[in-house]
Amino acid sequence: MELLQLRYFVTVAKMGSITKAANFHGIPQPAMSQTIARLEADLGNVRLFDRKSNRIYLNDNGKKFLKRVEFALQSLDDGIQELNSASNEITGRINLLVLENHRFIFNCVSHFSKEYPNVNFFISHNYYSEQNIIYDLCISSMQTYHQMKTSIPLIKEHIILVVHEDHPLARRTSVRLSELKNEKFITMSAQSSLYHITIDQCRSCGFEPHVQSICDDPYFVRKYVSENMGIALAPEVSWAGRFRKNTVIIPIDNPPIFTTSYLIWNQNRYLTPAVQAFRRFLTDESRKLSGNLCLSD
Repeated sequence: MELLQLRYFVTVAKMGSITKAANFHGIPQPAMSQTIARLEADLGNVRLFDRKSNRIYLNDNGKKFLKRVEFALQSLDDGIQELNSASNEITGRINLLVLENHRFIFNCVSHFSKEYPNVNFFISHNYYSEQNIIYDLCISSMQTYHQMKTSIPLIKEHIILVVHEDHPLARRTSVRLSELKNEKFITMSAQSSLYHITIDQCRSCGFEPHVQSICDDPYFVRKYVSENMGIALAPEVSWAGRFRKNTVIIPIDNPPIFTTSYLIWNQNRYLTPAVQAFRRFLTDESRKLSGNLCLSD
């Protein structure tokens, strides 16, 4: 049994496709098939996959084996990283999953990269992209993400109401959420925390929101509000300075609404000096935001 066989096995298991796994590793599809077949033979002719149509699926043997292999490979990779970073030099790659506060994280990456030019980033903004990537850090409205179960609050901010300047509520200094039961809402897709905040908070006030439009890009939420197509709930800090001039921001009270994003990592994984430095950088920068933020030492 070879180390490369195990790495290929994990990729095939994650992607559910010999062809996709071969493309990921840059080898021909027949070579990937032969590698998996040799691995099954080395294990005593134990089948790890069931094949159906153009996809393959882990069977019970494969699922059990995958857990052991992932743990072993992670331990090996952590050991290699630890040796490579023994000098504590800030270099290498940081795998980052950003599900909230995209602009804040973008600015942090930009400034950090200038300070540490030998660090590079792989950044994903999607739960489902690059399933073979093991992330070092995640920024999410949830406090856990898969095996990443250690978190600290990063940014706590008000949720505010955004309306067109001609909207009847535009001259109000504050508004109660219960007053919005007859309004048309513009919000993000169901994968976004903003969608669930909008739905859940309205339901807690006793009404089901009339969702006029759902967008997968915050730009279009703001755009549709500026066209007077509806109103939107929005994060005050994360979207600050990005609202159009013909829109009005109104505080929500009785009760106010807050949202918190978290910085998450796996405490059982070795974090390179680069990852540790960027984690400190994020927490330091979050403290500087006005509005403010719930980090403690």
